[in-house]
Amino acid sequence: MDKNPDVLIIGLGPVGAALASFCSKCSLTVMVIERDTEVYKQPRAVAMDYEVLRQVNLLGVADEVLKASRPSLGYEFVKHNREILVSRYQSDLAPTGYHYANMFHQPTFERALRDKLAMLPNVEVHLGWEVNSVKQDADGVTAIVDTPNGTKSVSASFAVGCDGGRSLVRRSIGSQMYDLGFDEPWLVVDVKLGHGVESLSDKAMQLCDPDRPTTSTQSGPGRHRWEFMIRPGEDIDEITKQESILNWISSWVDPQTVTIERNAVYQFHGLVAKTWRDKRIMIIGDAAHQMPPFLGQGLCSGVRDASNLAWKLAAVVHGQAPDSLLDTVQTERSPHVTAITEAAIALGKIVCITDAKKAAERDRRFQADVAAGNPPPFPKMPDIVNGVLEDEAAGRVLPEPFVDSDDPLTQVRLDDSVGYVPLLILKDTGDLTADDRASIQQIVSLSPLTRVCSLTGSLDGVIELADPSGDLTAMLGDDRALLAKPDRIVFGKGSTQTLADQWASYLNGNAFLHHTVDAMS
Repeated sequence: MDKNPDVLIIGLGPVGAALASFCSKCSLTVMVIERDTEVYKQPRAVAMDYEVLRQVNLLGVADEVLKASRPSLGYEFVKHNREILVSRYQSDLAPTGYHYANMFHQPTFERALRDKLAMLPNVEVHLGWEVNSVKQDADGVTAIVDTPNGTKSVSASFAVGCDGGRSLVRRSIGSQMYDLGFDEPWLVVDVKLGHGVESLSDKAMQLCDPDRPTTSTQSGPGRHRWEFMIRPGEDIDEITKQESILNWISSWVDPQTVTIERNAVYQFHGLVAKTWRDKRIMIIGDAAHQMPPFLGQGLCSGVRDASNLAWKLAAVVHGQAPDSLLDTVQTERSPHVTAITEAAIALGKIVCITDAKKAAERDRRFQADVAAGNPPPFPKMPDIVNGVLEDEAAGRVLPEPFVDSDDPLTQVRLDDSVGYVPLLILKDTGDLTADDRASIQQIVSLSPLTRVCSLTGSLDGVIELADPSGDLTAMLGDDRALLAKPDRIVFGKGSTQTLADQWASYLNGNAFLHHTVDAMS
């Protein structure tokens, strides 16, 4: 690069790659430094939900991910003898137009992201480089980096640590971790299925066996994963031997029909960083939070972080907002990821009961609830509860509409048409007042990339929408307008003047407190 980049990203896992791509879409110059020279070849995360798959589509790699994924159509909780305690099926699509849960192959996702980055002129990637330290002053950040050609200094306006659970960047800003009180060792086993088998089941299963709590789930076409809880006193070296693993999976599948791709022991825990930002240095992804995998939300939460942060960095760098806007990343994301982590821990504690009497009581409660017609609901992702307006739509995920067309076969997703930008959606362009037009212009002047859309009516420069599902129409209700941030989280709805005034205040770093809700209700 001819000059120092706007953003230095440390770590090129999926979160770092997503952040780099989002930043590039906002016309930021980006340098990414990654210690390893290749994508990690084995799957780690295997679940991607409907909201994050929509983010992946904004990144331009949804097609590649979908080819390497299979929808998970529900879940089952079963007793030690595989008798079903709870079975839930969900085959419909979410309001984003994707299945609620998608089990995918992470290396395919990461390679697709890196291929995209390689084509971007404003992103520079250095593999095989390792950051030793990060410091900052009033003008920017400086990283000392080991490269194949020796140690060098790299400077940028801002730095973001996407460098995982042992984050050097987190340590550099002195951030400690809140411990949410879960700490369990589990053995993760990934296999490839043989004989052309695509899947063992289209639903995830939690085996609530007090002798060996186990998770079983597909992990992409022709792949499967098991997670086995390790009991106190068990010898890690012994249980990770090939013969031990084959014995553990033998009650699920004929070991002769699969190939073990990976086995690894993980310490499942719930941690959230107390500080995500120190002036020009920030952390997101696993550097800022870690959670047990019972809801499959670890990678998803990191991608949400990246989508939340990138446009705010751009607004600051381009002089559209003060740097206090960057504080809203933690303001918005930390409560969200904490709620998800607490829900995952709660689920884990249900599954991980190892006392036979307590497990029997749990099973009776499950069966009684099902018999009474009150089975446990599908887990619901929490809303963003800070930084948005006080209305029922604020903080929720925007449903995906289509660009209107006379030919339904040629309709395209709005996201595919406009990309990663703010969206102002009008109910009807036919009754706009002069004040409405002035307010719309105010919003566009505050965020020049904003695209204006309408559910009804035609007006030059306004995108006409089709809403075949009716989800967006229902969300808008009786209000005249709705404003969504680039990450497709609804900022608020109401009059255009209210949205313009509150958007201006928000961009100045004044996050409005949304009503507190039960995160998983």
